[in-house]
Amino acid sequence: MRQLFPVTDMTAFSAASDREWSLDGLADAYAYPEGDGPWLRANMVSSLDGAGQHEGRSQPLSSETDMRIFGILRGLADVVVVGAETVRLEGYRPARAREAFADRRAAAGQGPAPVIAVVSASLNLDFSLPLFTEPLLPTLVLTGAAAPAERVAAAREAGAEVLIAGDGAGVDPARAVEVLAERGLRRQLTEGGPRLLGQFVGAGVLDELCLTISPTMTAGDAQRIAGGPAVAVPTRFRMASVLEQDGFLFTRYRRI
Repeated sequence: MRQLFPVTDMTAFSAASDREWSLDGLADAYAYPEGDGPWLRANMVSSLDGAGQHEGRSQPLSSETDMRIFGILRGLADVVVVGAETVRLEGYRPARAREAFADRRAAAGQGPAPVIAVVSASLNLDFSLPLFTEPLLPTLVLTGAAAPAERVAAAREAGAEVLIAGDGAGVDPARAVEVLAERGLRRQLTEGGPRLLGQFVGAGVLDELCLTISPTMTAGDAQRIAGGPAVAVPTRFRMASVLEQDGFLFTRYRRI
């Protein structure tokens, strides 16, 4: 990994000194706060002109360092929460155990890898995919009480655990956070997509945003990182840290 520049605030950007960030250093920098309650963190990437994806996928906006931080955030999480559409578009696979995080996860009382939790109202998912057939830990499916019974049965037959997190067909975002925390999955990470992140923002349950600002412009009509209805009053966040490499900014904001 080449050099990153830690910055305490944007005014100090030009004066920041070079520092080599090891995996342990980055893991410490992105560590979850202590506490018993759930902490929901989002990890997203955006172009300079506000696109959260290009041609339906986030990968064209990413970089080697972005993917490294992506892996570190997963290595720290108890559970990765993702929308069904993102599972389909991004080709999600099971999270894998990483030797570099084994001691850290064991000390924190975590399993060898984060659980993947898929949010879906319809359960219109391909249960023959490795995400469901080859996970290190059973994949969770979060849905509503009115979800199609035959799809719930198909999910369970494939080995997924179905969790009810809403009274209707869809998922209540706040209830999803609670249901996962009740299972001991306190350190929560969502990787989108935009619709799911917008739901978490609208419900007022997003605690932290890790946003990579990619030095790219896409034009077009791509979605922003969060979609859905606007909140009545914009949610305010404060900057927690900024790192830079090769023109990419790796920012972290916490809700005020």
